[in-house]
Amino acid sequence: MKSISPHIQFLQHSEINKAKWDNCISLSQNRLIYAQSFYLDNIAPGWNALISGDYEWALPLTTRTKLGITYLYQPSFTQQLGVFCQQEVAVPYKEIIKYLQHQYRFCEVNWNYVVSTLPPDPSLQVTTATNFILDLSATYKNTVANYHGDLLRNLKRSKRFQLFYREQGEYDQSIQLYREQYGQRMPHVNNDDYRNFKKICSYCRENGMLLCREAVDEHGTTMATVLLLTDGKRIYNLMNSTTTAGRKSEANHFLLDAVIEEFSGKDFIFDFEGSDLPGVKNFYQNFGSINQPYFKLKYNLLPWPLKLFKK
Repeated sequence: MKSISPHIQFLQHSEINKAKWDNCISLSQNRLIYAQSFYLDNIAPGWNALISGDYEWALPLTTRTKLGITYLYQPSFTQQLGVFCQQEVAVPYKEIIKYLQHQYRFCEVNWNYVVSTLPPDPSLQVTTATNFILDLSATYKNTVANYHGDLLRNLKRSKRFQLFYREQGEYDQSIQLYREQYGQRMPHVNNDDYRNFKKICSYCRENGMLLCREAVDEHGTTMATVLLLTDGKRIYNLMNSTTTAGRKSEANHFLLDAVIEEFSGKDFIFDFEGSDLPGVKNFYQNFGSINQPYFKLKYNLLPWPLKLFKK
């Protein structure tokens, strides 16, 4: 452990007390599954951390090295990280940013929705990203009352196609369909990322945290799939895919509506995981969801010409 200041300690991966770490995340006002140690261990092996005292707050540090330069990056399938703490804990953001900029000359990460204000810094770019959530504690009837007209019309249309909602046995099918449909749009997600995500799914299945659902036609042919993870408070829409035939039958509207119906009246937040893409944004908004934005942080303090390796 290295003390950065009276309020900040740096921990190498081997120094992190995983039990205390997970307890900090679980008690945080902004708890997210991405920050749990099992998730980070699989998706960003060797991650380090900043903490304060006896894990009063915690910040995971996910790094890569290229051309001898170690920099901060956002792991795949990990929408938000950042600082996690209980509401009454004061976080020294200015000191944290100063340390990060000294230690890592390049940074491109996403910080969670609680970080609404950061100290002004001309070298730090902070942009807001969209993430829609839906409170499922209300009855399904009350939730549907907030559906937008476009969604209601598409749900009505989906009834013509005799779609059925069912549990999907294996997460591999959801991942494979996702790669087939969207893999080319995400060249930064490599084979190792998918392998690591499968390890997360395996852990979640063993611990009752994995939910796989699909919409099928009358012949049992898959029209749309959704791979969900849950931490007991949120249901995370990690992978949602629709086949070509499924798009024609509004299968994804049918599928997500069925998921919402299944979990309505329970103490869950449904996390759509995005999005700023206009079509996806409109689709998620149609469910009566609200935006809980998160924040993209970027700085590049590398000297020229190294500055060019990351623009």
